[in-house]
Amino acid sequence: MAAQRIPAARAAVQILRDEGIDLVFGCPGGPLLPLYAAMAETGGIAHLPVRDAEAAVHMADGWARTNGRAGVVAVAAGPGAARLVTGLYAAAQDAVPLVCLTGRPTAAGPPRRAAHRPPDLVRLAAPVTKRAERIEDPARFPGAFREAFRIAREGRPGPVLIDVPADLAVAEIASDAGRATGGGRWSAPPTRAAAPAGLTADRGGHADPGTVRGAPPWFLAELAAVFGTGHDAAAASATYLVGGPLHAPSAAGPGGSRLQHLYGRSGPPGWEVPAAIGVRKALDGRGERDAEVVVVLDGDGFPSLSGELAAAARYDAPMVLLLHTADRAGEDFADPVKVAEAYGCAGRGVVDPAELRTAVEWARKEAVSTRRPVLVDVRTGPPVRLPGGPAVEPVHEYTHGP
Repeated sequence: MAAQRIPAARAAVQILRDEGIDLVFGCPGGPLLPLYAAMAETGGIAHLPVRDAEAAVHMADGWARTNGRAGVVAVAAGPGAARLVTGLYAAAQDAVPLVCLTGRPTAAGPPRRAAHRPPDLVRLAAPVTKRAERIEDPARFPGAFREAFRIAREGRPGPVLIDVPADLAVAEIASDAGRATGGGRWSAPPTRAAAPAGLTADRGGHADPGTVRGAPPWFLAELAAVFGTGHDAAAASATYLVGGPLHAPSAAGPGGSRLQHLYGRSGPPGWEVPAAIGVRKALDGRGERDAEVVVVLDGDGFPSLSGELAAAARYDAPMVLLLHTADRAGEDFADPVKVAEAYGCAGRGVVDPAELRTAVEWARKEAVSTRRPVLVDVRTGPPVRLPGGPAVEPVHEYTHGP
């Protein structure tokens, strides 16, 4: 078929479709308008806008692990875009294939004035990606996008970044990107059958892949009862457990285990929340709306990316969040339940271990009925007071003169 002249952004979007991409996570911005327009014209690819660039990468990470294809992130260049590096590092360490698109206004580069100069994302991302490339010729769009997906999947999977200038994205090029290539799947998504009965608490000064940081034995025993021995392996729907590091030896029976575990060894505090949104959207995209997503995380790390609960509530991403939090005797920065409620989600606190199972069952039903996240904040230890720092003398105000 003869090549046709189309905008470079449209050629890039056609390649995304060929790769089986039906959802892009990212932070909207003017430099990405040509990409959005091409997505709307081509059809078949939705966009889920988020508040934080780092969270967008974690969402694409969870989507990729569940879907079996490389996840896609699109973020407009700016000061906040530098937070991409944290998510890209986590994906690189856990060998997750991602294609990250960063949009900037022009190919001529940032303005000279330091106050308006966006970060050099290509240079920042180079150490934590398999390739970081800035497109400087519109004819390079089709080749750059095809190579990005190939590089992200081949060998040890990992992230690739492409810097896309808006003025080049609207330029017309001769492209045959519309030919079907069949896309490519990731050969080994890092999810595995999980057996919560094997969960163990962190008893030392640091955790390894067989531990849950800071979780006491009774909390893990209750999870085992609810999601392990009490889970029907023959049930029609599966449960995806997001959290880590968690010990999960294979316990698949004759019919195969219906409990899958998505774990991350390198994610920062709170990464589980946006990653679970990506898992949820991947399951919905392949028709598994009845599958259950359960998040287990340290309550101290929850506030870091808890703002993405707003996106989960808005875009129908139901899940159960189980926080294990040491009681700080009133010294917590925020009440996780009230934080969840502020974003339109339901929540409940648990102090008595005997109430945990009842609260979890309530959360599971509430998540199904509301199609939103539901949080259970479990106080996993007796009240403790944070250690104080060195004594500080009172601050005195001094004045000059008599």
